[in-house]
Amino acid sequence: MNKTDISPESRYTDYDPWAWLYNKSEADLACKRLIPNIEKLLLPHLSKGAKIFDLCCGTGQLSQELIAKGYEIVGLDGSEKMLHYARQNAPTAEFILGDARDFKLAYTFEAAICTDSALNHIMSLEELKSVFRNVYRVLKENGLFLFDIGLEKRYANIFVNDGEIQENYAWTVGETYNSEEKVGTFTITMFQPNNDKLDKKTNSISLLIKHLKRIVYNKFLRHTNPSTLLQLVEKDWQASEINFSVKPYSKTEIQSLLEEVGFTSVSSYNSNGELADPENNKYAYFVGRKSSASLS
Repeated sequence: MNKTDISPESRYTDYDPWAWLYNKSEADLACKRLIPNIEKLLLPHLSKGAKIFDLCCGTGQLSQELIAKGYEIVGLDGSEKMLHYARQNAPTAEFILGDARDFKLAYTFEAAICTDSALNHIMSLEELKSVFRNVYRVLKENGLFLFDIGLEKRYANIFVNDGEIQENYAWTVGETYNSEEKVGTFTITMFQPNNDKLDKKTNSISLLIKHLKRIVYNKFLRHTNPSTLLQLVEKDWQASEINFSVKPYSKTEIQSLLEEVGFTSVSSYNSNGELADPENNKYAYFVGRKSSASLS
């Protein structure tokens, strides 16, 4: 395989600082959310044991799920630390450190996927077209490309829209959106115990109460009032923030770019894997097929 050396300066490394947390918390939830539509929209059209390219593969849970179904997986991600976990979670897959905007591989695939809104981290139409072109090149003729992406109305201004609290860590995520610049920002705040200030005198009753509070938050309040987590985090826990920029695109923009690159039979679907309503402008899955047309 041809692996191009890409410097950290040009590679997308923003996920490095929270790879441990994504692996521990969000990755499994994302896999469970994504796999039904992959099973519905992609897998029925592939041959047994097909080779699938998992672009922006993250920590590898989705790759492993597809391997368990009998497929051969090659994954690529810009985060060294995400790939550290991917190699543990899917040890029989091949994982490559690289950037979605600039990669070349020596062999081709029957299908490619890019999931969990990873493409919203591509901040311009020009770069998004480069991603589509790169995927087109590694697909076999008639190969399929499935991805999900946030559309024009995906992002908003929400102080805390999700969170989780466990015994040894907690996190929240909030988002802002600049409608003039059409750029959103996710802010992830991570909380971890300060080992120098651990309370070693906590009694069993206090521990039980904290345990029950965590259950109530994670099962119920996380979905109805996520900001209440901030009242439950231990006062001596240290907080750190990470910010991610994201950009939504319109269905028209996405369809045009895919067709410019050479994809045909492009269809969009909603979060339930059903053909998207024309008015859907928040989130969609796209499936395109590689034709024999030359690259633009």
